[in-house]
Amino acid sequence: MLRHMSKGYSLMLVGLIEMAAPFVRMIALSHTLSLLELGFVSALTATVGAFEQISDFAIYRYVFSAAREEYDDALAAAHGLAILRGFAVGALVALAAPALARLFDLEGHVYDFILLGPIIAIRGFDHLAPRVSERDYVYGPQLKAIAASYGASLAVLLIALHFIPTHVAFVISLYAQVIVQVAASHLVSGVKYRVAFMTPRFFAAFRFGYPLMFNGMGLAASYHGDRFLIGGLLGLPELAVYSVVTLATVVPSGLISRVTGPINLAQLYNASKSQDGSYVARLRLSARVMPLIAAFYALGVIALLNIVVPLVFGAKFFLSPTSTALLGLSIFLRQARGDPFVAMLMNEGRTKRLAIANLASTSALVFEAALLLIFHNFEAVMMGRLIGEAIATVVTLVITRDLFRPAFGDFLKAVAVGLVVLGVAIALGSAGVGLSPLPSIAMVFGGMTVFGFWALSFMPSMLDASFPAIRLKA
Repeated sequence: MLRHMSKGYSLMLVGLIEMAAPFVRMIALSHTLSLLELGFVSALTATVGAFEQISDFAIYRYVFSAAREEYDDALAAAHGLAILRGFAVGALVALAAPALARLFDLEGHVYDFILLGPIIAIRGFDHLAPRVSERDYVYGPQLKAIAASYGASLAVLLIALHFIPTHVAFVISLYAQVIVQVAASHLVSGVKYRVAFMTPRFFAAFRFGYPLMFNGMGLAASYHGDRFLIGGLLGLPELAVYSVVTLATVVPSGLISRVTGPINLAQLYNASKSQDGSYVARLRLSARVMPLIAAFYALGVIALLNIVVPLVFGAKFFLSPTSTALLGLSIFLRQARGDPFVAMLMNEGRTKRLAIANLASTSALVFEAALLLIFHNFEAVMMGRLIGEAIATVVTLVITRDLFRPAFGDFLKAVAVGLVVLGVAIALGSAGVGLSPLPSIAMVFGGMTVFGFWALSFMPSMLDASFPAIRLKA
């Protein structure tokens, strides 16, 4: 494992780029655009993100799980399906443009929404081999492609903002990003680009992926549905504030998943091929570690959000202590119900169950809409999100009870420890901690100490059971 983990620096860099680039982009936009224009950018971002996720087949995951002797045919079929999906979704965005413009009270800007369609269509020509190489702990080609695409996007954005300080600069940067991403993925893949349509592998890829469309619906509603509600009910300036604050929390959590997700899936995939009991041991270890990681990150949100975000983006980007506490708890539940559940279901090919788990989170939209209509503030949105994440967590545990049974107790213990620490942090936050740097940093270190001591109580024995080959060599 240590040999594989040593290769993970490239994966860490991929995650860092994917986290840093949106931050840099938002910093540039927030200091250049008005709240109205920044809200427009948030509306465009939500549109692209929602349509991408709703139609996400996770095609490269199909190739990832295919037998190695079937790799070439599976990759060609996945490319064919990705191209068809790109054109279909791009056309849907163009058709939905008038309705989207009306929703955000931007009837005079329909063409701006139409321009999002070709971006998704171009992305369909991405070479998938760099992503599939995660199976063998190879992340270098993917790092090169992502670095090139984000670097080009940010450079174009900064230049465009100088001459066109509006949302148009953002759209131009999206085109630069997707074009460079596709070109770079072909240059670094090391595998000939082949496309196959209507083959047995093509239909197998579709059968693998279509349930994930429902999973994508859940993710789209969970990640972007609130933006449509806020933009439609509270207005674009309020959407701008909300987007900045949530970007500062969701993107780093995405970094965590971007690093831990492939590692969890690879470890379970490789252990499932052995008969030494390491699969169950690794599942139990992940069930304890992942909620602790989620709790530590949520603790940082509760303690530091209203210190860091106004400092970086400006004083107007601020949440109340109540909103911050609700946001921290919802982030904790979202992260805790991710891996190892996602990796376990992907490894087993149970994509329908994964779709059900994420669709459950769409219940948040119902609560958000109802509470927004009653209270008309951010606290209503945050409470709705928390309720939805709680429901999704329960559903995830129920639908995975047969597969996850050996690690169920470990997961509950880790969640309980996390909730206790977060509860103390929220209580301290209501007393003013979270507004002053030194007490807030002390609170984070205190929570880290608690998590660290508890982890030391189980890590040595669980690591030995999870990686018996390393233990025997030692």
